[in-house]
Amino acid sequence: MPSVTPPSPRVTIVTGADDGYAPLAEDLIASVRAHRALDGIDLSLISTGMSPPVLERLRPRVENLADGAWNIGAAGRRAGDRDWLMARVNKLFTRDYFPGYDVYIWIDADAWVCDPAAIDWLLAGVRRARLAVGYDDTPTGPIPVDIRSHVGGLALARTYCMKHARRARLGADVVRKLARVRPFNNGVFALAGDAPHWPAIQGYMTRMVRHGRIFGSNQMAIVMAVHLDGLPVAMMPHACNYLDVPRVCAETGAFVEAEIPHRPVGILHLASRDAMRADPTLEMDLLDTMDRPVRRSLRYRPEYLARASG
Repeated sequence: MPSVTPPSPRVTIVTGADDGYAPLAEDLIASVRAHRALDGIDLSLISTGMSPPVLERLRPRVENLADGAWNIGAAGRRAGDRDWLMARVNKLFTRDYFPGYDVYIWIDADAWVCDPAAIDWLLAGVRRARLAVGYDDTPTGPIPVDIRSHVGGLALARTYCMKHARRARLGADVVRKLARVRPFNNGVFALAGDAPHWPAIQGYMTRMVRHGRIFGSNQMAIVMAVHLDGLPVAMMPHACNYLDVPRVCAETGAFVEAEIPHRPVGILHLASRDAMRADPTLEMDLLDTMDRPVRRSLRYRPEYLARASG
């Protein structure tokens, strides 16, 4: 019998933005469109308070556009008028906003695709475990610990997951289980459309925001689904959600990891870089792989891809 080639999965990259983040979302969209290898992937946008003119400007650039909502009522009540927090809830409900896809890839609006290989890694992770996500820092380093005080020569410390579990009043047993867990960073993650993780993650998010902070609870919801429910996860390399200061490849001009052997950065995430997120003209001093100074923005610019993609 002749072999039958399975159909390609329907994949969408999803992000969310308000008026303030709309220019960053435009950068992300442009970076995806710049890679021919990603032509078969749809782009989906959740508006978390965009004005009509901004909506109309972005509408032709994506396949799907939806108005965001507080999918969890308690989160909306606690957020008040801080609608910018809405995306932290929406990212866990992308399947509800855009049904019918086989894979949902969330990328925060302040990140952009430098190398399409990162999308391949996410898709491979979904094939293996239904969920693909990276850590909040490099996995070779120690788990970040906040030293609160010293008593009798002993340091009293708390980790990221411990802090959020306590704030959410999850109970001593759960706090202990999560205390030494390394947090994920769901600024970039992918889920299969039929993954069993969806109800678990959404349920934990609902539980977290009753008493905990919305900021951070979205990451904890995925941590809990994996470490409390035992749901599978494929860990992505740091280059898939690169949060550090990169170098510039002396040969290609592309952004690469700062550490030797300077592998290409797949997705560059501008988390916490408030000034650069607000001003696309702002540049900073970097080094290339030959230790020569280079001055660049970390925002998407087409010329940063030109030599890398040929």
